[in-house]
Amino acid sequence: MILDVRLDGFGAPIGELAADDRGAVTFTYTGEHLERADALALSLALPLTPQPFADVATRAYFDNLLQERDTARADIIAKYGLANDDIAGILYHLGKDCSGAVSVLPEGAPAVKVPGVLSRDYEPYADAQLESIVRSLHERRPLPEEVQDPSPLAGVQSKIAVTVLPDGRMAAPLGGAPTTHILKVPQERHEREAAREHRAMVLSRESGFETAATGLMEIAGIPALLVERYDRVVEGGRVRRIHQEDFCQALGLPARLKYERRGTQGRRFDVAAVRTILDRTIDPVRERQLFIDITIFDMLIGNADAHAKNFSLFHLPGNRIRTTPRYDVLPTVLDRGTTDEFAYRIGNAEALAQVDARALDDFLAELGLSSIAGRRRILQEATDRAVRTLNGQLGEIARHDKNFGDLIATNIRTLCDNLGLEVPGPARDMDTFVR
Repeated sequence: MILDVRLDGFGAPIGELAADDRGAVTFTYTGEHLERADALALSLALPLTPQPFADVATRAYFDNLLQERDTARADIIAKYGLANDDIAGILYHLGKDCSGAVSVLPEGAPAVKVPGVLSRDYEPYADAQLESIVRSLHERRPLPEEVQDPSPLAGVQSKIAVTVLPDGRMAAPLGGAPTTHILKVPQERHEREAAREHRAMVLSRESGFETAATGLMEIAGIPALLVERYDRVVEGGRVRRIHQEDFCQALGLPARLKYERRGTQGRRFDVAAVRTILDRTIDPVRERQLFIDITIFDMLIGNADAHAKNFSLFHLPGNRIRTTPRYDVLPTVLDRGTTDEFAYRIGNAEALAQVDARALDDFLAELGLSSIAGRRRILQEATDRAVRTLNGQLGEIARHDKNFGDLIATNIRTLCDNLGLEVPGPARDMDTFVR
């Protein structure tokens, strides 16, 4: 089997995904794509080269294009009698709905992902239809029969991709046009999750991180979060996709290895692996500092789910890469049914209670900061910056969500105590959050 691999913005396929009789898969860029001055690589793990990529690298990347929730995948496997690891066979049926700008199609099939015109390529949802969609997502039921999810999304949250028109109405794309937003709907008994993710995203922006814009709304009496897609550009009434990939793809890891604890030495999402990515960006010094700041911020707000699929890269012309805005920032520790174990270790620390000066120094050393004095200065500045910013927001946070405010205050106290620093008010005086 041979499948065409397409990238939105290029008129012809950029490569071929092939499967042999044993089910092994390979990926090869086309000669035409390699000769283009504006050629883009699919992934850091699949750089521009005429040689085919073998099964392990190919399978890891293309498996990551499918949804993590495997309902659609399971349906296709059952319907056509496919093997669970028949990645080419599964993509033959699901490849048009791959995430991002990539699509995988039967050989010779026309492109299914193209730029969209807002005045022509979108059908607004009726109010009743949108309410039915939200109720279905809230109750974890299949979408209404007449609704086709235009861009199935990875992750475990209930959500659907939509386009927001200039008049504010939500719409479904037609003919392969891109969506512009993601509508996240919390499940029953988790209604506060939308407001908490919104607050965490706002805190991320206020802390100086480029972060996807969010807005809270209520539909059919159900709270929902509308997230503007960072991998879209809207200009002159047209919408186009930007090619990006997550760190799992960049590292050649399957989605199931998105947490460090699931991998093995040399094949896992850890700080050493992150360094290999950041060192290849257009500004490694800035990117390393950003990753340090993000790590401390996430510790303090209780986001223990910063896994490899929640970090991504833009692929830019000239074979350049940089990290994308932040997305999926959520205080997961507020949910007492989840783990407080980090997605990646900080030194030897697996949770905030274990984070001390030694753990943070080891963390910075793993990122490639060789100077002991430099690491000490960077750590002090990053910690002061995060504590000062979040401490200044505690009153506002607690006014809307006392548990969230108490969690951040508790985390600030824990980190300051572990580092031998004075705890500032109001963090010093707020109640303790207990899991």
